[in-house]
Amino acid sequence: MAQITVGIDLAPLTRREFLGTVATAGVAAAAASVLPWDRALAQTKLTVGTMKIGDLSPFFLALEKAFFKDAGLDINVAAMVGGAAIGPALASGSLNIGWTNVVSLYQGHLQGFDFRFIANGAINKRGTNDVFGFQVAVDSPIRSAKDLEGKTCASNTLRNIIHVAGMHWIDSNGGDSSKVKWIELPFPQMEPSLVNKQIDGFVAVEPFVTIPSKVNKKTKVLGYPLGGIAPRLLIASYFASEAWIQKNVETVKAFVTALNRGIDAHNANPEEAKVVLAKHTGLKPELLKELVVPAFEKKILGSDLEPMLDVSLKYKLIEKKFPPAEVISKYATA
Repeated sequence: MAQITVGIDLAPLTRREFLGTVATAGVAAAAASVLPWDRALAQTKLTVGTMKIGDLSPFFLALEKAFFKDAGLDINVAAMVGGAAIGPALASGSLNIGWTNVVSLYQGHLQGFDFRFIANGAINKRGTNDVFGFQVAVDSPIRSAKDLEGKTCASNTLRNIIHVAGMHWIDSNGGDSSKVKWIELPFPQMEPSLVNKQIDGFVAVEPFVTIPSKVNKKTKVLGYPLGGIAPRLLIASYFASEAWIQKNVETVKAFVTALNRGIDAHNANPEEAKVVLAKHTGLKPELLKELVVPAFEKKILGSDLEPMLDVSLKYKLIEKKFPPAEVISKYATA
């Protein structure tokens, strides 16, 4: 298994800007084309755009346990910075399959791209698998959503899933998100910026909830934004272009079958999954002991896409709502 790393700005993209990043993303394809492959293995080669986060635990397990190899797939992992980077790379042909949050895919769909979810991904479940946290400094006088008015808060990107989840949490808990100043910060910079009084709060995804609050004990969690939207919802998942899917149906089915074995492995032994996750994310195993991860299920449900569709429309991240079936491949359950 070879690995390449690609980074592209995570700002929301117009269709023209989206296509403009394709040339940059093409670097990944050039890199992948010269990587050494084991020619003795008669396997289908796939380049998959991923992120080093807990949401991909089943994928990492499928790699570690050779489930993809068993399914006849030779996986080349392209570790990238997010869905807004992975989308252009996939559109350019640099990637075959990618990982993206639902909002980025909704936006791409309405801009005319034929992206489809091909498998189930990370599910947020209220109370048990809440993976977004709205945090302030442990010694902060801020106690409520109302207290955030007039303050500066950070999200990894603006006008995307974490930002909109944070705004929704404020507005649903007695505050006014329009009175909050929002800035962009990479997740690793959020805790130091909070401690140094450069920001007053931030919204982050695991492990950047557990580590600041429970391991480093520098923050306190005001609330869990995704749990405030719905009892359960899809956060992000694996996707490909419909044109590529139709030309590679058996490959897609093989990918989903192997991934589903990874889901079974995660659910059967969550502690083993954390050890594998530490290996593939670079995080120390001891930091993952209290880590909250999403729920993982094999069947993708249209109802799990509805909550973020509604919130995205409410906050004008998308201009109209559409049936979830439009972005779910018929091969999503192998």
